[in-house]
Amino acid sequence: MRKIDMHCHILPGLDDGAKSLSTSIQMIKIAKRQNIKALIATPHYSNQFQNDDPEKIKSLCNTLEQKAQEVVDPRFRIFPGQEIFNSEDIVEKLKSGKALTMAGSDYVLVEFLPSAPYSGIFRAIQSLILNQYMPILAHVERYGVLREKGRIEELRDMGAYMQVNYRSVGGKWYEEKTRWCRKMLKEGNIHFLGTDMHNTQNRSPDTLEADLWMDKHLEASYIKELSYENPRKIIKHEKI
Repeated sequence: MRKIDMHCHILPGLDDGAKSLSTSIQMIKIAKRQNIKALIATPHYSNQFQNDDPEKIKSLCNTLEQKAQEVVDPRFRIFPGQEIFNSEDIVEKLKSGKALTMAGSDYVLVEFLPSAPYSGIFRAIQSLILNQYMPILAHVERYGVLREKGRIEELRDMGAYMQVNYRSVGGKWYEEKTRWCRKMLKEGNIHFLGTDMHNTQNRSPDTLEADLWMDKHLEASYIKELSYENPRKIIKHEKI
């Protein structure tokens, strides 16, 4: 099944992801073997990686897309976005254009500390929604407070969207994180899958194990939504 990866650190030299253009191309080649046809590049926006120059991100997307079309696939697409670490001024950053939404849409990929309290996550999501953004919680499996009963559902019903990493879904059956991700998928609480790829080694775009599990346990129509249709709606600026 074809895929659009909506969470990846593919742009060279911006964060802890790809270090060079050649590494980016190698990552794209691996992604293509996983049947990934397009990417939304999401470099970090955080205290550590202050990527507050959207034009630089867009320019790198264009450069990398052109190179990928030359050497990997003439139809491969790369769209600009960011993974934004939550802060009190996140809305101000978005409205001023210092931080990027996803592919120019109203969707925002937002990240929290793994130890973030539920009250803080709730307030941040509420603020984004009240300001007409559509928040996507990045790698939602990392936030232990969201494993308490009813919390994912509460945020989802507010208007938030949930993203998990392919690698977490494809883990070992005895791993708590993997069991939780699979439970959330079976209950239909997840909207997006992402590779969260950073390199070609320990954080490469590997979807195989997740694909194998999903093919056995989820409806094909839901897998298509997770892997392709919902990311495509981001690019098309359509609401899920």
